Amino acid sequence: ERLAEAEAHERHFLVRVSHELRTPITAIRGHVDALREDITDDPATRAASLAVIRAETDRLARLVGDLVDLARLEAHTFTLDEQEVELRRLVEQGYHSFAEEARRREISYDLAVGDDPVVHTDGDRVLQIVSNLLSNAFSWTPDGGSISLELSQENGTVSVVVTDSGPGIAPGERDRVFRPFVSENGEGMGLGLAISRELAHALGGNLKLDSVLGRGSRFELTLPAA
Repeated sequence: ERLAEAEAHERHFLVRVSHELRTPITAIRGHVDALREDITDDPATRAASLAVIRAETDRLARLVGDLVDLARLEAHTFTLDEQEVELRRLVEQGYHSFAEEARRREISYDLAVGDDPVVHTDGDRVLQIVSNLLSNAFSWTPDGGSISLELSQENGTVSVVVTDSGPGIAPGERDRVFRPFVSENGEGMGLGLAISRELAHALGGNLKLDSVLGRGSRFELTLPAA
């Protein structure tokens, strides 16, 4: 049974990866062919095609990066670049990255920073976790909903919390959302939350989920303040 389950997981992995990689490759190929064949001389149309090519190339780079991160984390060959990090600045950077999407979709988007902790950690990886949590929140929150990002410090622990007003997650599904290749809304490969929890553990912290069906979810990243 375990062998059959592993084989089924491998097939699922190959299908998902193939699909996710094929989509941007198809888009890039189509626009490159159009540019090579000089289908249009309109500068605006050509600029739009180049913008699509760049965006899809960036998407491919993110997909490959996620796959590499996950493989290294699972093989315990992941390395961290630890240094003193101002978490307030880092959290604000993550927040502003999604401000335009919040404005466009009329989402109430709040930032609450109660402390200004400086911790010894890998800032790039903490920002990666915060960005993944915000991306997940925006994927599930309907237009006109609400999302909040909070930073606080208490009893030797730093806490970063992302709360959304999405559909919520049933109790039986809460562990499942942290598994690789689980994407209930069909967007992406379902690696963001899996990588985020593994990164949190690698940083000496944890990533927890509280959720109420019909009312939203709350993801909390905790890290040692020392």
